[in-house]
Amino acid sequence: MDYFVRRTLYHYSLPFRGGGLREGFLLHLREQGEEGWGEIAPLPGFSRESLEEAFEDFCTYRYTLPSVQFGVYSALCDLRGRVSLRAVPIKIKVKVGDLTLRECLRVINPAPTSYMRVDFNRRWSLHEALSFAEHFSEVEYFEEPLLPGEDARLFPYPVALDESLREGAFPPYPNVVAHVIKPTMHGVPLPAIQRGVDFILSSSYETELGIHQIAKLSLRLKLPDRPMGLGTCHLFEDSLFENGVHMEEDMLYFPEEWRLKRGRVQNIFDEYI
Repeated sequence: MDYFVRRTLYHYSLPFRGGGLREGFLLHLREQGEEGWGEIAPLPGFSRESLEEAFEDFCTYRYTLPSVQFGVYSALCDLRGRVSLRAVPIKIKVKVGDLTLRECLRVINPAPTSYMRVDFNRRWSLHEALSFAEHFSEVEYFEEPLLPGEDARLFPYPVALDESLREGAFPPYPNVVAHVIKPTMHGVPLPAIQRGVDFILSSSYETELGIHQIAKLSLRLKLPDRPMGLGTCHLFEDSLFENGVHMEEDMLYFPEEWRLKRGRVQNIFDEYI
């Protein structure tokens, strides 16, 4: 007897708190009583592909674009080898790329601790970044601190790489301690794990479903139980599933079942393949 996979694609448009929308697709696969979920949601201004390009890539079965690769991979992994994950540790990350040093000194209160990560988005001069690090040297690491063209060799503090990894350009920071990996932007397979460098999985403002799939990658990759950059669900006004995620202290908790709010999504197609 032949068995077919049923696949359904939903479009969502989810408002951010404070304005703006996050758009993407949810992929739902079903086969012989098993199911798998994935999210295809390139991030405008950061992903190399648009939502329209991702949709075409998915519908033509090419799967060449990062967000499509991650969404399809996640759904197939669930369908063929489900793993259970109810909670993961997370850490606070403060974005300071659009702030001046003076604004940071005024806004960041209390002072950062070893539990905090600071993301500069490659927007600060060497002088500004060094001045900041001297004030807040207790943070775990400084993510992509310097503008392109600044001498990274002169920044001695712990650094995490993010955008540089996707571009294949590695500034010569002397103290790289972490690689921040965003599956929606990297695609599958992910970059190789480097000895002595933390492999930190992080979100690209996915919904709670995408966040859960990123978290499950840590189990599939057998990563150490380190805090991940997944605490972004609170930035949305609503959730797409009946039982959403919730944060408690430094942990992110996931529901046992994923029941979609049908009124929050648009069914694009439902077919057997």
